[in-house]
Amino acid sequence: MNWRDPGSYSLPVVGALLIHVIAIILLVTEWQRDKPVMSEPVPPHMIAKVVQEENKAAKERDLQRQREAERLRQQKLAREKAAREKAAREKAAKEKAARDKAAADKAAKEKAEAEKRARQKAAEEKAAKEKAAAEKLASEKAAKEKAAKEKAAREKAAAEKAAREKAAAEKAAREQAAAEQALMEQLALEQAEAEIRRQEEAAAAAEAAEKAAQMTAEYQDLIRAQVASVWNYPPNVSAELEVEVRLVMVPTGEVISANVTRSSGNDALDRSVEQAILKASPLPVPDDIRVFEQNFRRLTMKFRPENASW
Repeated sequence: MNWRDPGSYSLPVVGALLIHVIAIILLVTEWQRDKPVMSEPVPPHMIAKVVQEENKAAKERDLQRQREAERLRQQKLAREKAAREKAAREKAAKEKAARDKAAADKAAKEKAEAEKRARQKAAEEKAAKEKAAAEKLASEKAAKEKAAKEKAAREKAAAEKAAREKAAAEKAAREQAAAEQALMEQLALEQAEAEIRRQEEAAAAAEAAEKAAQMTAEYQDLIRAQVASVWNYPPNVSAELEVEVRLVMVPTGEVISANVTRSSGNDALDRSVEQAILKASPLPVPDDIRVFEQNFRRLTMKFRPENASW
C-alpha cells in the first residue's frame, strides 16, 4: 500500500478512525472524571463497527468516482461518435457534390453534343432538300422533253399503225373469205369421214358386244360346269330350288368372295353352293381384260341342285 498515492483511500480512513478513537477515549475519560468509578476499556465490537462504517463510506466514494469516470468515458465516446458521423456526413456531402457536378458536366456535354448533331442534321437535311429540289426540277424538265418526244413518236406510230391496220384489214378480209370457203370444204370432208368412222365404230361395237356376250355365256357355262363338278349339295333337296350368288374375282380367276344374294330357303344348300365355288377356284375367265372387267369382276350367277348342273 502506497500512502502517498493520490488514488489510495487508506490514509484518510486510518486518520478518521484514529480521530474517532481519540474522541471516544476523551469522552470516556471525562465521564470517568465525573463519575469516580473504575475505568473500563472500549469494547472491541464498537471499534469494529466504526471501522466498518468508515469502509462503507470509502466504498461509496470509490463507487461515485467510478461512476463519474464512466460518465466521462461515455461522454468522450459520444463526442468521438458525433465527430465520426459529422466527418462521414461531410464526406458524403462532398462525394454527392462531386457526383452532382460530374452529372451536370456530363449533361452539359451531352446537351452540347446533341445541339451540335442537331445543327449538323439540319444542315444536311437542308442541303439534301436543296439537292432534291434541283434534281426534281431537272427531272421534270427532262420528263417534259421526253413526253413531247414520246407524244410525237406515238402520233407517228399511230398514223403508221392505222395505215398498217387498214392494209391488214383489207388483207384479212380477203384471207377470211378464202379461209371460210376452205373451212366449209374441210367441214364437209370431216363430216363425211366422221360418218364413215361412226358407222365403222358402230359395226365394230356391235360385233364386239356380240362377241363379248357370246364369250360371257361360254365362260359362265364353263364356270357353272366347274362348280358343279365339285358341288356336293345336301340330299333330299328339290331340283327346283335356286340359289343366287354374287362372286368377286381377279383376272386370274381366283375367287375373292362368294356371297348368297338370294337364298333358296335351305341354309344347307346355300352354304354348299358357296363352298363349291370357293373349292372350284380359280374359275375359268376370259383373257380379254375388257370383257372380264365388264362381266366377270363382279358376277352374279344362279345355281340349282339339278345333278349339280344347270
